Amino acid sequence: MTKTELIRVTLFNSVGADERGTTAEFSLPRKQDQFIFITRKKGTVSGNTYHEGKNKATNPKIFLLLSGKIIFSYRKIGEEQAITETVQSPAMIEIAPYVTHQVEVVEDIVMLECNSIADIQDDRIRENVEIL
Repeated sequence: MTKTELIRVTLFNSVGADERGTTAEFSLPRKQDQFIFITRKKGTVSGNTYHEGKNKATNPKIFLLLSGKIIFSYRKIGEEQAITETVQSPAMIEIAPYVTHQVEVVEDIVMLECNSIADIQDDRIRENVEIL
């Protein structure tokens, strides 16, 4: 597990693997009943947004990377230095409020965003991770 004050990446707990595939488990840090299903293709970039944590579903913001591999870049609002981590599925990514983040897809991905569209409509601000 990687932990900073800005994000936390937690790998799923592997239960087993064989010729059929893998089994892993995880626990969300809160009760969650709505999700957004996301797929992204290799070579695409998403994000460059942050949230203010106006509701439980965005404080922290949680993504479940179910398959694939990403380069996850992030930066605290008001600071210039971006941090980049490679994240391999399956993993949970928790993002603190006021942290702009970007996902660059290395391998096609399937991901769940642990909130609803309504949760982020009033709590999403666009800002590039890289300061130009």
